[in-house]
Amino acid sequence: MISLDTPVQLSHLRLKNCFIRSAVHSFLGSTDGFMTDAEYQMYNTLSQNNIALIISGHCCVLAGGLANEEQIRIDDDKYIAQFHRAAKLIHQHNSLFMPQISHAGPRAIDTDNLFDVSARELKKNHHAAQLSCEQITVIKKAFITAAYRLKQAGVDGIQLHAAHSYLLSRFIDKTFNNRQDKYGGDIKNRFRLCSEIISGIKEKCGDGFPIAIKINSDSQTDDETYAADMDYVIDKCQQLGIEFIEWSGVDFINQPRSDSLYYFKRINTFAQNHSIPMSIVGGVKSVNDINTILASKIKLISLARTLICEPDILTKFASGQTQKSSCLSCNRCFAIPHIHPGIRCILHWKKMRQQHK
Repeated sequence: MISLDTPVQLSHLRLKNCFIRSAVHSFLGSTDGFMTDAEYQMYNTLSQNNIALIISGHCCVLAGGLANEEQIRIDDDKYIAQFHRAAKLIHQHNSLFMPQISHAGPRAIDTDNLFDVSARELKKNHHAAQLSCEQITVIKKAFITAAYRLKQAGVDGIQLHAAHSYLLSRFIDKTFNNRQDKYGGDIKNRFRLCSEIISGIKEKCGDGFPIAIKINSDSQTDDETYAADMDYVIDKCQQLGIEFIEWSGVDFINQPRSDSLYYFKRINTFAQNHSIPMSIVGGVKSVNDINTILASKIKLISLARTLICEPDILTKFASGQTQKSSCLSCNRCFAIPHIHPGIRCILHWKKMRQQHK
């Protein structure tokens, strides 16, 4: 069993417990960027099941940066109202709501003119040109404006998506960033765009508006140097007034199904050496996993695929109904919605098939 009654005080937010729903793309939005009734129902179910903070799936901040056909958008004022509705729904259950904002970079699907932090060849004979400083300024303003729209919607803060090979993470990681200007080179320059966005949001929305950030804890190349660079990033985030850092990793999809707590050792080291609140996501599957984290210096616990499979898993853990999630870590939740719209988990699909036999 676990306890769900221990609040966590952050700089500007008080969470009813330490559990976060990490951002996962829902595949439930409409193709014009709006939430559907199914999306609202998902938030209602999650907020009824003891999650302190719900982070939305990544939301598009700018045309030309759309990652998914049914991605929720916040690049126009017309999208403000849907976030207000979602926040109001979530708040009814004493949960908080923090939309995640993102730009897909060269992974964008809504443009043929692809750009990346540095020029490179892409799959399927595509090419991405290097972003100019003028284009970077436009993207930076788009993030700031998106955050301001969300503040108007009455949400509890925003999270910057700087992980998983989306644009901001590509600036941070030398795997992708070969620039020779002020946005490339050492980690100070590679984190510059994130710093400028954070400062711009604070200026536009006020110092009290909470900002979190999601970052990879590792790199595909030169991983040890990357880990050392994260000491600068952590200190800079604290200096900028970041509410908490949520750590993920570049290869969570490729982890063995039997593994858990994929990035725990490194993230715990970060937490031991720095005081800014941190959360860990990736392979949190059981009561034992949760107790391991609770015994560490990591203050917050994020769940993603586990909640796709069982949105009530925390309720089950707290009641002693189970000690481990049913999630298979099979990653079919990234594919099955394209085959069976509205279904995220292979186990849900199998259950539906059984019921209709």
